[in-house]
Amino acid sequence: MPNPDKHLFFIALLSFALTSCTTHTSTQTSVSDSAKTVEPKTLPFKSTAIPPKALDKDLLFNYLAGEISVQRGAWKAAYEHLLLAATQAKDAIAASKAARLAWRQDDMKRAAQATGLWIEYDPNSLSARQLAILAALREDDLDHALEQANAMLLIAEAKNKDGFLLLSSVLATTKGKNKLLLIQRLSKKHPQNARAPYALALVASQEKDFVTALQALDDAQKLDPQWDKPYLLRVQVHAMQGDEEKAEKLLKNAADSHPSPALLEAYGRLLMQHKRYQEALGYFRKALDLNHKDHELLYVVGVLALQTKDWDLAKITWEKLRDNPRYHKEQEAWYFLGQMEELQGNLKKATENYSRVKKGRLRNDAQIRTAILTGKLGNLNEAHELFNALRLTDPEQAVQIYITEAQLLKDLHKPDSALEIYNEAISAYPQDADLLYARGLLAADLGDIEVAEKDFKAALAIKPEDADTLNALGYTLADQTDRYAEAYAYIKKALELSPDSPAILDSMGWVLFRMKEYDQALTYLRQAAGKLDDPEIFAHLGEALWTTGSRKEAMELLDNASKKYPDNAKLMDVLKRLR
Repeated sequence: MPNPDKHLFFIALLSFALTSCTTHTSTQTSVSDSAKTVEPKTLPFKSTAIPPKALDKDLLFNYLAGEISVQRGAWKAAYEHLLLAATQAKDAIAASKAARLAWRQDDMKRAAQATGLWIEYDPNSLSARQLAILAALREDDLDHALEQANAMLLIAEAKNKDGFLLLSSVLATTKGKNKLLLIQRLSKKHPQNARAPYALALVASQEKDFVTALQALDDAQKLDPQWDKPYLLRVQVHAMQGDEEKAEKLLKNAADSHPSPALLEAYGRLLMQHKRYQEALGYFRKALDLNHKDHELLYVVGVLALQTKDWDLAKITWEKLRDNPRYHKEQEAWYFLGQMEELQGNLKKATENYSRVKKGRLRNDAQIRTAILTGKLGNLNEAHELFNALRLTDPEQAVQIYITEAQLLKDLHKPDSALEIYNEAISAYPQDADLLYARGLLAADLGDIEVAEKDFKAALAIKPEDADTLNALGYTLADQTDRYAEAYAYIKKALELSPDSPAILDSMGWVLFRMKEYDQALTYLRQAAGKLDDPEIFAHLGEALWTTGSRKEAMELLDNASKKYPDNAKLMDVLKRLR
């Protein structure tokens, strides 16, 4: 079978929303990590550097020469001038710039020199300590790295930051055995701080020392059983080892036994990846109950409510996102309220909601949906004007908008009007392979093999390795002519390019069936049916089973398929012929 959805604009509602939801990373933390109002502490180190009272000519020259050299990319000259300026003015900023320039040149000796000045002038700078740690590790000076790491932890504590998390982030940017030794020594010095073994586990997992990582996570969880991050890292460690089943089980157990927003959300996202949307919705709602101010969680609940057809929940959620100005989601809410009405068949109300989307990332999508629904409501002239306006305002998407309009007309059983749109589009874009492919599909559906073959071959002249076009040409020849050898060659090439495509597997099965290679045909058709729930594939497999004598299996398959797809003409035709 050909792939009718190739290049089609906005066919599957919610698909992009669900995709964006799976990539969202929550910024919320567990209860153990939540921000607390803390009195500022005294910083642990004091600078003894005394800057000059005024700029002299040499100092001013070095500042200016250093900055100009940076702009010109003269890194070594820039370093020298900035280091001189830093030394003369006791300036931590100039020293930091010099240190980073030396680091960029991979000159560890100069980097250490400049970083030493930076720390001297601003001893409580976390960035300076971090760079000093990296430089020391690069030079295999573990003792100096440990000294700087201890200082960093003291500074972080005074600034109410997680020093161990900062340290593990720094160590993630370097390689070598010393970084693991460093974090192990520090962890031993802080036996009552759960962050210490957690940081060790992070570094050990980066080094793929999973035994050490898991032992460290045991220690972290003993010290702080309610902290969710060790649970999440444990899941990640097992996933890194390829044990996805255990990782998923651990994540579910953690989410159920220690229901923090982060754990509930993580398991919910895993369920979404597996398309278990109803279960995912339950976990996201629990996470939202614990963190009701998180508008991103509320957003995902809204999308999942649409996916699971929980219309009441969807309406409440999207109206809440629309009406609360703190969420900044009014435009997206109007869009999804439009989808809610469209999915329920309330096309007029859906159009009204889509029309309220005036800006933002979903504006063009809303306009496309408005044009499509206007056509479905019977206002084809108005729909055509809307499509024309969209092509003018978004010329980069003009081809896809032509294809969408033609597909709408085809779905409304107006193939001649669809053909007119394709002809207009190809006149404007004669070398666009997508348009030629789409018009070829329509011609094949209309039984005009000559036009279909011409269009498919013209598309292949532009994109000779396009698997979908090769497949469409091969399938059309197999299905509507007796040119089976030609058809087989096109489909074989398509399958080599895209071996897992259910549409191409179906085409291969069908051409082999037409060639009376029944055993091979059934193998391919069963593979296709296992990969995609599609009425045309079921029709082909049912006919092949019937022909090879498996008539009971064939009728069971076709009867079940007809209940799911009662309006599919090809399926109904096969059933009618075989009964």
